[in-house]
Amino acid sequence: MPPFPDLAGRLAPAALALVAAALVLAGCASHPRLDPPPLPAAFTLPVDHDAVTGQPFLHLSVLSYNVAGLPWPRRANAGAAMERIAAAWPEEFAYGSPDVVILQEAFVPRATRMMGEVGYANLVRGPQRGARADPLIAPADRAFRKGRRLLRGERLGRRVNSGLLVATDLAVARVRVHPFGGHSCAGFDCLANKGVQLVEIDLPGVPEPLFVLNTHLNSRDSSGASAERSLYAYRRQLAQIEAFLDRAWQGRGPLIWAGDFNARHDPDRFAAKEEHIRGELAHRHCIRHPDLCVVTASWDNDEPWLDTQDLQGFVQGQRVNIEPVAIRARFDAPVNGRMLSDHDGLEVVWRLYWSASANATQSGL
Repeated sequence: MPPFPDLAGRLAPAALALVAAALVLAGCASHPRLDPPPLPAAFTLPVDHDAVTGQPFLHLSVLSYNVAGLPWPRRANAGAAMERIAAAWPEEFAYGSPDVVILQEAFVPRATRMMGEVGYANLVRGPQRGARADPLIAPADRAFRKGRRLLRGERLGRRVNSGLLVATDLAVARVRVHPFGGHSCAGFDCLANKGVQLVEIDLPGVPEPLFVLNTHLNSRDSSGASAERSLYAYRRQLAQIEAFLDRAWQGRGPLIWAGDFNARHDPDRFAAKEEHIRGELAHRHCIRHPDLCVVTASWDNDEPWLDTQDLQGFVQGQRVNIEPVAIRARFDAPVNGRMLSDHDGLEVVWRLYWSASANATQSGL
């Protein structure tokens, strides 16, 4: 879902300028101050050992959730909506909150505060409104650049941040972010500084760090841009994620990638995602290995990844393996008669495992 709908059909150009000014104010709203990385651990995950083989392993849960924390005029009272999510949190996670929470559309300051209020010590935001980055791929073609439209939000500049946020109590060793840039977006998505963030997490007793990637890609119809234009931007964003991982991750540990990929019911977009983002989908792995993965979600067909915008996937590390062992839908029912967001939360429980000799190598033994 994009940060803003097709306003041009409902607002005259003069009114649009007034809206843009309001968006500037929304984008400049103060967020709570966050301590810069590295961020210490509030707790650590216990390492267990297989009773038969003695192989060390641990379990870790990751929630990806588009909270629709959109500024006015896209959504009124978004702060109150974030408060409803915070109020529903204890019941939804009665047996323990996820170890890592990955949010999209956390634009309003209340979305950041919400995660602190539900108990997370370390909060890391993605690209901010004014963030710029070195280009990772070739420039967009001339026709695409010339085709930018004011009334589609493509020439108004960035009005809000990326809306990306990662919350955890685990130790954050390093954070890297990359905004996609003004020539890699289409339609009203260009009003947000969409991009990607990569969080490196230290897990004591594990021979490699865990890397968690969060992103939100260009929307399709609701961006207000043509299908051809939005797909071109979408492909450029995926190419940047691929190049970003080559530079920032480099296979140095197991990787979990997650976010709002905006590929629902769109084989072309999904194929582009498959081309640029390496690794396997949690959904697909669990379908192929039903004896090893518990699914607590409603799947209507044998390709459920095409029925959702929200995905999680994984890539093995050099010394640490990773696989999903459970998938759950979260916040998927109305609370007091209404949904908390236009997305459900997607929680995946991951199993990380490695050989005992890898620990010995890490210790220099």
